[in-house]
Amino acid sequence: MTWTEEQARALITDSGTLKRGQELAAPAKWGNLGQTETAAWGECKGSGSKPYQTGIDLTAPAFKCSCPSRVFPCKHGAGLLLLLARQPQLLSGTTPPTWLQEWLDKRQQTQEKQVAKAEPTAAPATDSGAAEAARQKREAQRQTRMQRGAQELETWLADIMRAGLAATDQQPRTFWENQAARLVDNQLPGLATVVRELPTLRHQGPDWPARLLARLGELYLLVRAFLRLPELSEEARQEVLQQVGVNLKKEDVQATQPPVADEWRVLAQTTTEEERLTVRRSWLRGHQTERFALVVEFSFGGQAFATPLLPDGSYTGELTFYPGLLPLRAIPGQLTFLGIQPGNPIPDGGIGPDQLLTEYADALSRLPWLREWPALLKGGVPTPVVDGWVLRFSSAPTNVENPVDSTSPEQHFTDLPLLCDDLSGWELRAISGGQPLTVFGEWTGQVLRPLVGWNTVVEPAKSLVDA
Repeated sequence: MTWTEEQARALITDSGTLKRGQELAAPAKWGNLGQTETAAWGECKGSGSKPYQTGIDLTAPAFKCSCPSRVFPCKHGAGLLLLLARQPQLLSGTTPPTWLQEWLDKRQQTQEKQVAKAEPTAAPATDSGAAEAARQKREAQRQTRMQRGAQELETWLADIMRAGLAATDQQPRTFWENQAARLVDNQLPGLATVVRELPTLRHQGPDWPARLLARLGELYLLVRAFLRLPELSEEARQEVLQQVGVNLKKEDVQATQPPVADEWRVLAQTTTEEERLTVRRSWLRGHQTERFALVVEFSFGGQAFATPLLPDGSYTGELTFYPGLLPLRAIPGQLTFLGIQPGNPIPDGGIGPDQLLTEYADALSRLPWLREWPALLKGGVPTPVVDGWVLRFSSAPTNVENPVDSTSPEQHFTDLPLLCDDLSGWELRAISGGQPLTVFGEWTGQVLRPLVGWNTVVEPAKSLVDA
């Protein structure tokens, strides 16, 4: 198993720990380094007389260190992992030390106990009559508030359309914020988020009136669907409830939805930070089912994510998808780390632009509020144009060495606009070497946000997220 620095960084969620770990990723600071197929270890020099004993269980991955830090990985674990990615030949030892082997054995025993306890348990006892009546009363009050909030929003949207989009320029920021606040008070946070997005669309490009009108139409359709919730199918009800902001507990989803077992490969990962909260979005794809899955997890204060997913890592196990009209978001179950794809092979099943548009149109007909669609595209060449970058597909290339620059009249091009800055565009172009490549990204209906690219000659795969 070979580790890249990108995969190592994906396990270090705290920026301060990453910075200190980079300082410790120097051979002079370590002794008694070693590794096997499942573990890595070393002793890091510190301020005390004894070095810190640091180990990594590469099958999870998980970390152990004799330092007093309560952050995992600590700076020593981060340094060892980065050193493993940069200079794996330095970890030449092959026999794990006693302290590491004892820790690995305990982890194995704990995992076996967890598997044994994972058998179905008896359903909890039913609530007493009084408690159940109180719960039903609270739920009825909640539904009443939500219906009232949706009706107020419907009237507000109708007033906007009567006045015209031009009149929104005269409205202060409080016009939008007050409506969003009322929706939050009425327990409709999903609708409030959309309302807060509306003023940001004004004057953002020459087509802003059409985009704002489309977003208002989506919002109105969602409100009308919520007001007619009892008439919808079960899948549509679940979808609408999640869209308006009703959160489903993971335990309830896993108890009611069938799990999907497969060998899952992590195609791409993105992370965003808001104050001390880090949000990680991981796109997975099943080997047998060829199904895409989006795993969204949160880390607060630099703590480790619940599932240690690695870019381009492979896992076997089950995912449980949230209910809805077009299930994409999933909850990881017991996933076993199989390792990192050797040589980062190109995923099978890439499609062209025509099939992408057909699949997206079908998905949009099923889910009108679809914002992004996973796309694994094959055969496009990243190409600079006047107003940005496109992924250019040729139906009949006549110049094999330079298909993009061919001037044959028989050649037909299809361009998919890319949502990326100039630096990311040139990086994607460098990955391709000017030749067709495979790209995975998120299609918005207008543009493709490229997340990772593969070239049949240039290896390994390169993430574009942090470019």
